[in-house]
Amino acid sequence: MERLAYCVVIISDTRQELVETVTEAICHTESCILVHVHADKGAERMVASFVGSPETVVEGALNAAVIVQRSVDMRFHKGPLNPVGALHAVVFTPFSNIGPQQCEDIANTFSHNLADLLEVPVYQFNCSPIEDVGYDDLPAAIEANEPIFGPKDFSPSWGTTLVGTSRSYLMFNVNVMGTRDQANKICKHLNNRTDLRAKTVLLEDSGNAVIGCEILDCNTCGLNDVMDTIREHANEQSIAVVGSHIVGSIPLQALIKAADYYIEKENVFLMKEQQKLRFVIDRLGLNSVSEFKPESKVIEYVLGVNRHGPLQSSTVQQFVESVGSRTSTPGGGSVSALVTALGLALGQMTGWMTYGSKKHDSAEKTVTSILPVLHKTIDQITPLIDADAMAFSNYLVAQKMPAANEEETARKQEALEEALLTIIHVPMKIMELGCSCWAPLEDLSTNYNASLKSDLQVAIKCIETGIWGAYKTVMINLDDVLNDKTKQEIAAKARKLLETSELMSSRLLAALEK
Repeated sequence: MERLAYCVVIISDTRQELVETVTEAICHTESCILVHVHADKGAERMVASFVGSPETVVEGALNAAVIVQRSVDMRFHKGPLNPVGALHAVVFTPFSNIGPQQCEDIANTFSHNLADLLEVPVYQFNCSPIEDVGYDDLPAAIEANEPIFGPKDFSPSWGTTLVGTSRSYLMFNVNVMGTRDQANKICKHLNNRTDLRAKTVLLEDSGNAVIGCEILDCNTCGLNDVMDTIREHANEQSIAVVGSHIVGSIPLQALIKAADYYIEKENVFLMKEQQKLRFVIDRLGLNSVSEFKPESKVIEYVLGVNRHGPLQSSTVQQFVESVGSRTSTPGGGSVSALVTALGLALGQMTGWMTYGSKKHDSAEKTVTSILPVLHKTIDQITPLIDADAMAFSNYLVAQKMPAANEEETARKQEALEEALLTIIHVPMKIMELGCSCWAPLEDLSTNYNASLKSDLQVAIKCIETGIWGAYKTVMINLDDVLNDKTKQEIAAKARKLLETSELMSSRLLAALEK
């Protein structure tokens, strides 16, 4: 899969011609994909976000920087945010198949190139003493602090630039009907966190304050964490919270995580992605400033990212033809994953057609506890359709490795063993996930819509068959594993899962016939 980094560029100007030229510069950078451009005239701040490979994302950010140097003069800046320069900050985060260290390397490459190309000082984002000194005091701050790259010189028209990385960076504004001092009290509580930075911006035309938040890691600091903290301390001061706004774009998972929090907190029964998005948009008040449109704000939606593998995304006809073709993949493992998922889906259908019916009121509590389990397990099993095929392909690659000498032979054997264990791991996971649903299905079988009896019976038989198929896939590949202890442990675990599956299937089918 392609290695991609996500870049956020923060510029201290919002003139339309600048927005257009920066957008054009990024879009014309080969392999860079623009995600979103947001120009906040009240704050006099433009935020552009895009993705690209490690090389092209650096080039895209540099192209934007060149435009900014030609077009922006900080001596005429009048915004309330007190930026450190024309190009205030550039932040890189992992997006696909890139880790934190690789992002650090990307940031260092960009910093070095920016300093050399424009002859400007560059400081570390989120840990530099110059960040909050104010532009008037910036010359003295630069004189007192060594930049990570570039000359220790202050240019009044440019200032400096902060460059760094974040595990998952997000800009989130929350509106409160209060004064600057009241908002500042709230910010003090927010700034107790190491994964969050907050400052107050007063909207003079409305008399309200905006608390501008930079979430440095969405994995540890959720939107709900920020909003709940603000609401709590706003309530202490008897001031109202009147909505929020995402500056730029947002990862899908950040919204889903917040939705799941409010779903649990309010004991609401929601499972589908679009339902969760609609719910969390309402709970966070994301439509208060302007309409929040997921198709233009959520990174994955903007990029059209296919979160499913080729087999999982294929039509039924395409999948059947692929299985029936003269190739070794997709084979029994992929089919076992699909059959198990279909069985779980039939179980889920039975649950849905029992839920919400006056005739089956007594089953509602049971069904609402079962459906999320089945839904989650289906989401975990369906990617294994592709994972099984990919694992076998990797094994074939290892088989073709050279073995002309002892060193190459040893390396090939190690690669084959590792690939073989991966081939075994996938069907083992199918068995584990399938077996994890026997107890919920047993609960469902005691109180369900009886008109779906045959559907539930087919569901049970499909799951049993899928687990049996996964077992056979494990055992045929286990013969080639060299480590006897590993072989015995896997075989024992697989047999136990198979026995559990056969026992539960037999028991449930017998109970349904009564």
